[in-house]
Amino acid sequence: MAAGLVLSVVGITGSLYVFEPEIVAYLESNLYRTRKQESLFENDIVMVSFVEQISQRKIESVQWPKRGRDSYVFKFFDDDQWYFFDQSTGKLSSGKSGLGNDVFTFILDLHTTLTMGETGRIITGIASLLFAFVMLSTGLYLWWPSNKGRRKSSFTIKWNAKAKRLNYDLHNINGFYFFIPLFLLGFTGAAFYFDDEMQWLVDKVTLSESAPTSVFELKTGPYNSTKNYISIQKALLEMEKYYPDHYKRNLWMTEELDGTLSFAYQKRIDLHAGAAPRIFLQADPVSANIIGEYNPQNMPRGASLMANWHLPIHFGEFGGLFTRVLWFIAGLMPAFLTYTGFKIWWGRRNKPRYTTA
Repeated sequence: MAAGLVLSVVGITGSLYVFEPEIVAYLESNLYRTRKQESLFENDIVMVSFVEQISQRKIESVQWPKRGRDSYVFKFFDDDQWYFFDQSTGKLSSGKSGLGNDVFTFILDLHTTLTMGETGRIITGIASLLFAFVMLSTGLYLWWPSNKGRRKSSFTIKWNAKAKRLNYDLHNINGFYFFIPLFLLGFTGAAFYFDDEMQWLVDKVTLSESAPTSVFELKTGPYNSTKNYISIQKALLEMEKYYPDHYKRNLWMTEELDGTLSFAYQKRIDLHAGAAPRIFLQADPVSANIIGEYNPQNMPRGASLMANWHLPIHFGEFGGLFTRVLWFIAGLMPAFLTYTGFKIWWGRRNKPRYTTA
């Protein structure tokens, strides 16, 4: 029941987040553009030079348009705020604490950490793990019709039954029909915290080699000074050398003595059905030489599977609008199953006991 309460919160907030791109684009229509904008700038290098000029600051990160929203977002060094840029007007917004709407920033925090930081991440990770491998499997076992007489009634809800029987049917039959979406949600949710353990399991199931060491842990140097680090204009020139058939996703500069440049690419920028492959390159901040690559096409089978499908499955985007709607409903199921399951437990707990004299 404790896990059920946690998962109720995680599920409801997750349902809301399924349609975050469309809702935030509507709520923040002054920042996000949902249609292709005519740019005033010849290329990205001219644009970032203009942004640095009007802001009189150095850019730490560029976020290119993605997920159906045609807006650039910038972050400057020594500033936690994000700044939205309209390439059709040259207007730079005032700072915001997150990349989206403040309400959805809170919803995401509640979804991932229960607003409790690292402790909350542990709690939601464990609850998701229990849900996927214990609660759903034992629920399926209890639902399973052990004889022919129960098979027909195990797939349909008897709407005219008494309240206790109706609640029992609602719990068991909805749990059965949503078993696969709920298992996928629980598994992919647990993988956000237990990423190494889930990857190990996927590797074993797919009979593939272990995933390679993460390129995001690579360091350079250490250098004695950052004065020779390349400019963002030079970094963009280097970034354009790789994956010309992909869209740019983001660029991260560095001012750390042992830091790296990060180039990210994606195959599509719209909300679409199917896999969502992303490629990351880590580069030396002085020479711009590539020191590490994260490319699903070059990974073992299990690692490629997680890299391509983890996020689309968790957000329900792998099957287009149909699975997004289905995932929205599935996200409400943990709260519904917790409520109906509690009523079943409470009814059995308070069942009259008969004694003999």
